[in-house]
Amino acid sequence: MSARRILPPLPQTHARTSGTFRAPPLDGSLTFPEICDWHEKNSPEHRTFVYAGNDGQVRSISWRESARAIRVAAKLVRDRMGWQPGMAATPVVGIIAHSDGILYATLVLGIMRANYAAFPISIRNSPAAVAHLIKQVGVRHVVLGRNKGTQELFDATLEILKAQHPTADIPVASPMPVFEDLYLPESFNIPAEDLLFEFKGSDAPAWISHSSGSTAFPKPIWFTHHRVLQVLVMPWYGERDLTGSIFSAHMSPMYHGMGLLNVLWTASMGTTCGLFAPQSPPPAPDPDSVFEAAKTTDCSILMGIPAFLEVWSYNSEYVKWLATRDVVAFGGGPLNKERGDYLVSQGVPIYVSYGITETGRLNMFFPAGGKVEWEYFQLRSEITTKFIPWDDNTFELVVVSNEIYEPNVCNTTVDGRSAYATSDLLSPHPTAPGYWRIVGRTDDQIMHSTGEKTNPGPLESMLKQDSHIQDCVMFGRGKFQPGILVDPVPEYPFDPTDEARLAEFRNKIWPTVEKMNAYAPQHSRLFKEMILVSSPAKPFQFTAKGTVRRAAMIKEYEEEIEAAYEQVEKSEQSDIPLPSQWDDSTAIGFIRAVVSRIITRAVGDEDDIFQHGCDSLQATYIRNTVLRALRESTQIDTRKVETTFVYSNPTISSLAYFVAKVARGESLTESSNLSQRIEAMHKMVAKYSDNFPIHRGGISPTGGDIVLLTGSTGGLGCHILAQLADDPKVARVYAFNRPSRSGIAVRDRQRSALIQRGLEASIVDGGKIVLVEGDLTSSNFGMSSATYEEMQRSTTHIIHNAWRVDFNVSLSSFEDSIKGLRRLIELSLASPLNTPPRIVFTSSIGVLRGAAPNDRLNEVPVTAEFAAGLGYAESKWVSEQILYQAAAKTPIDPMVVRVGQLSGGPGGDWNTHEWFPSMVQTAPVLRCFPDDDRGVTWIPLDLAASAIIDFSRATNSTHTVHLAHPRPVSWHSLATIVASEFDIPLVPYAEWLANLERVAQAGDVLENGTFPSPAKRMHALQLLPTYRGLGVKTDAESSTLALGMADMEVQKAVEASSTLADVQVRQLGPQDVHQWIAYWRKAGLFGGQ
Repeated sequence: MSARRILPPLPQTHARTSGTFRAPPLDGSLTFPEICDWHEKNSPEHRTFVYAGNDGQVRSISWRESARAIRVAAKLVRDRMGWQPGMAATPVVGIIAHSDGILYATLVLGIMRANYAAFPISIRNSPAAVAHLIKQVGVRHVVLGRNKGTQELFDATLEILKAQHPTADIPVASPMPVFEDLYLPESFNIPAEDLLFEFKGSDAPAWISHSSGSTAFPKPIWFTHHRVLQVLVMPWYGERDLTGSIFSAHMSPMYHGMGLLNVLWTASMGTTCGLFAPQSPPPAPDPDSVFEAAKTTDCSILMGIPAFLEVWSYNSEYVKWLATRDVVAFGGGPLNKERGDYLVSQGVPIYVSYGITETGRLNMFFPAGGKVEWEYFQLRSEITTKFIPWDDNTFELVVVSNEIYEPNVCNTTVDGRSAYATSDLLSPHPTAPGYWRIVGRTDDQIMHSTGEKTNPGPLESMLKQDSHIQDCVMFGRGKFQPGILVDPVPEYPFDPTDEARLAEFRNKIWPTVEKMNAYAPQHSRLFKEMILVSSPAKPFQFTAKGTVRRAAMIKEYEEEIEAAYEQVEKSEQSDIPLPSQWDDSTAIGFIRAVVSRIITRAVGDEDDIFQHGCDSLQATYIRNTVLRALRESTQIDTRKVETTFVYSNPTISSLAYFVAKVARGESLTESSNLSQRIEAMHKMVAKYSDNFPIHRGGISPTGGDIVLLTGSTGGLGCHILAQLADDPKVARVYAFNRPSRSGIAVRDRQRSALIQRGLEASIVDGGKIVLVEGDLTSSNFGMSSATYEEMQRSTTHIIHNAWRVDFNVSLSSFEDSIKGLRRLIELSLASPLNTPPRIVFTSSIGVLRGAAPNDRLNEVPVTAEFAAGLGYAESKWVSEQILYQAAAKTPIDPMVVRVGQLSGGPGGDWNTHEWFPSMVQTAPVLRCFPDDDRGVTWIPLDLAASAIIDFSRATNSTHTVHLAHPRPVSWHSLATIVASEFDIPLVPYAEWLANLERVAQAGDVLENGTFPSPAKRMHALQLLPTYRGLGVKTDAESSTLALGMADMEVQKAVEASSTLADVQVRQLGPQDVHQWIAYWRKAGLFGGQ
């Protein structure tokens, strides 16, 4: 048996006057599980837990009861795990459950008492994060909550484990016990001597916590029995005798370290833990329920997140009671200074609770009285610290091991002793030595008022990929959500008080922000109104190293930042009465009031608010107001409500239905949601397929083709336009685009787009191309009557290539695009020509997103089920169906072109943010590239454009073709060129993905704590879900294409296109790959490598 590690004697701080609690031996002679048994004999009547029952009566649980319940839990765990005496290892038992605090805490202590290591896992983690934790720790058994949410989380976790680690052991689950399973009648008792605890050494694991995962996947933090003992002695170095005090632990779930620490300290210093009553499901803590529970149980010490304290500060009755307490502490983030100052002015004893998972609590355990301003604190006297000078009278705190204390995690050494550099920046009190306050972090992690954290480094790096951004700084410390201060490149200077120019700039960078938001945690995502732009009068300041002086810039723009938050706060329409109940009728009345107040125009219950001018700021106002209503009138955890729910439910009726369901806690099942989407798709088809005009042509066309091309400034549109300009069969091209929001002339926009893609810009001045601006949904397309009538009389072919690209919004938000297609059909049918102009519509392979794996996808119409689930794909399917209806009811002979994967044009121009360029970007960082011996059917932009022009002159019975290369080449032939360019090996896809996952999970931090710049800039980290999906498809052996990609039939396309039918049609080869990489280098994708 290993020797016990002994700690030195402690100050006699606690249990000096208590008649029910005896201080346990905390010198290391007993472990925590043994201390629980010790209290059964020595402090049997002292209260461990206290709670208010449903009848309002206060009830308590003594150490006699809790110690016995802990042993019952230990027996249950040993029985489930098949425990045998003398087992050498300490297996890990995970807990994934949402249960009341007393039950949860008792189970954790029971697992430790059973000689297993307890691993509480936050149910707020994603399935991928839970899978990562289970795999890394080696969890073999999980105690699983009984509610549907935790079971779905575990099921999704298992799917990821099976897909990514097929040879790994899959943990077994058993149900979470209920309170009555552990707290049995007093007559039932398992004596301690009948359930022996086996001491396996002070360094045997007892408990595992995990970090928040704010920088990458959460990291497990191991607590040995010795480290648990260090947690127990921590309060003994404070200045107050807290024995008998009741700690309010209502705010902290037991799977969070702070929640469990409150329970551990009950055994150490004799405090009593105040919690909600045992019940299932447990109540969701909100400011009011926590306050009432703490008041009913007479808690003298309250500890929680700043957001709750801020809410309490606005209620005078709450403040009066808080002023009678001994301690009101906050942690996990900064407290708004104005609210903190107000609470202190009213006599509320505010204290900072400062600690991190890697080190535990770092400041003194509640000094005897407030000696300095509430923001400042003293560090624990028993820990050794070192302060590293940083900047402007700030220092990084480094915690060093000594005989009493050692950090849970060490990442550096100081004078030969292991230490943990916290990355926290502290500033000393100007006049009181030994007092400090937190001012930021060396890694600039932003702590929000919710306790969530944002790591700005990777997010800022993504934004700096945008060609309009020179530098940027994220902010949001102490706020509900982050914002960003952007410094434009020198080519784009402007006064940010010019609202039109500010809106234009935000729109320019918004695609990049959306990509960043797709990668960021939900609480770290940016909204457009929180994008601030630097003023030429207050330029960015840089250090000697060339990095932005973050703190200085945030201080410089403090007024603008506060103004932005004030505007967002005002977005909550708090004076709109809340529904008395959330039935369908009251919900729709409430949503009507919210929408009418914010949009300030009449909107029907079935009208899409985004088609009535609702912008992103107004959508945020609606979202905030709805969430406030849910928070104040229900116990729903609004953090779990999808942030895009206004976009997904863009009508008053659909939003009311959604909100009422959420308020009632009813699940919106995928199947019911899918059926509703399919119904909406069919209704949209019916709406725009009714009453087509009658074609009354009688004139034969003269001269060459006259083509109306929409969307000519995009990548594919530019290539179509260039080829039409060179086509001798074409007499004229109407290049139709929407007006620019920035006011840039259409000629300048078209020339710039052509130049960007290596195409000849002079074609716009050759007389063959007519550049027109307008709106397809407007009368005469928003053009002069003369221009419209001339286009209507002369057009022989329509190539409709313009479409809104937004993967966030629902089908109804695409209605303007669909209405525009209907107007083009009407234009065609109004033609005086004998044969109405054919409409070629560029659809998407996304319409087939619901096809079964490995299906051969034929060139035929498909049912709505194939496209349902994504608004963009649904809108394309609806448009296809409208054209099929037009073909059946009118003389129009349309052609639907489902576009597959497009590759770069002849000049290598391939968007650097797409999935394959992003994959190539990883090559010099990961030092490998994935291989596959199957084919790819990618088609270069110039060939795709040529084929589409061919389709405009062809017909087939299904009115459908697929645009993919008819002569696939092997992935290997392309990957070999990439490998040669970077002198790296080819590896199986699974190995490449595992390397990328490791970078993402580790945050790619080097030993010196920095990020290597290439990894920091990898777009692939934003696209991990895409690559994981490809990883699953890659395992589909029956797929004929690389990475399990969709296998599109192209027979009809080949029959309709001489370009594709040519047996010598250019295949992708080494030259294409070299051109792509050259283009990407020029675009800065590889950061100068």
